[in-house]
Amino acid sequence: MRAARWHARRDVRVEEVPAPVPAAGEVLVRVELCGICGTDVEEYRDGPLAIDTERPHPLTGTRAPLALGHEVVGVIAGHGPGTDAGRLPVGTRVIPDVVLGCGTCWWCRRHQEGVCARQAVRGLNLDGGLAEYMVADAATCVPVPDHVPPRMAVLAEPAAVAVRALRKAGDVTGGTVLVLGAGAIGLLLTRVAVAAGIQVVTSETADSRREAARHAGAVAVRPEETAATIDRLTDGRGADAVFECTGLPALLPDAIRHCRARGTVVIVGFSGRDAAVPLADVVLKEKRLVGTAAHLWDEDVTAGVRLLASGVIDPALVPVRVASLDEVPALLAVPDQEVVKVAIDPCGQEEV
Repeated sequence: MRAARWHARRDVRVEEVPAPVPAAGEVLVRVELCGICGTDVEEYRDGPLAIDTERPHPLTGTRAPLALGHEVVGVIAGHGPGTDAGRLPVGTRVIPDVVLGCGTCWWCRRHQEGVCARQAVRGLNLDGGLAEYMVADAATCVPVPDHVPPRMAVLAEPAAVAVRALRKAGDVTGGTVLVLGAGAIGLLLTRVAVAAGIQVVTSETADSRREAARHAGAVAVRPEETAATIDRLTDGRGADAVFECTGLPALLPDAIRHCRARGTVVIVGFSGRDAAVPLADVVLKEKRLVGTAAHLWDEDVTAGVRLLASGVIDPALVPVRVASLDEVPALLAVPDQEVVKVAIDPCGQEEV
């Protein structure tokens, strides 16, 4: 089969590799679409960040080169030895969960695999979905209803990120929140929050993305308009929660300043670089800074699929441009700024 594999910084190659073989408890997934995420771009430009190169990953035993890609939708193509085929028969469309824990540590026993010390992610610590086939754990694959096409379903993983981020803010129903950045995650978070009965202000530099946020139900503003808008809508209190989705360290102080006393700043975007924190503002106004990272298949991914299937998330909100596997190296080197989400069709299927 063909796969786009990370070998080193700025070295991703589309090459022929053996098709994976599912082990017991695993399924073989024929990839229909795999989204390109900012994490993939960062690994291409600045990696290795999460990818193992010097020694094999302690959980998976894998190191580079490996296939990137963790925003995956595909269909079941086979089952490992002894794997129950009844729940996921061949041909079932699924979202393969990509977060793996060791299963035995203090965190995993509490279903918090995302912070397991040996945590692994498919597409970073073992082969992912920028390939014609991948393997996944059968138990954590989330089925997709038949009426949800691949172009919509490929948004399930980023939708899960949005669902988890909103949950981290606590109950802000009826309140006002601020979303900084209207990329794929920011737009999905905007829509999920609006659907939950929350007033949303989305701050974004690009005209087209502000318009998309407005279509999602937000008060969409330019960055220079953000402070005045939040003050006007909250009588000067500040936002109940602020979601920093840009990953730009320079914007974290602004996120904290826009947050009301005893409010919550959820750090969604992440570049790996440190940021300055106005500690006096955080301490004296008792603000909370919360990180959000690995989602859970049964809480977040299932919710993302449900929101897509029910129409809460309009497929027009995050237009998907479909590209071929051969385009991956160029798209990682120079991301397409004209579209919010690019998804790769590794098998060249016209029906997607």
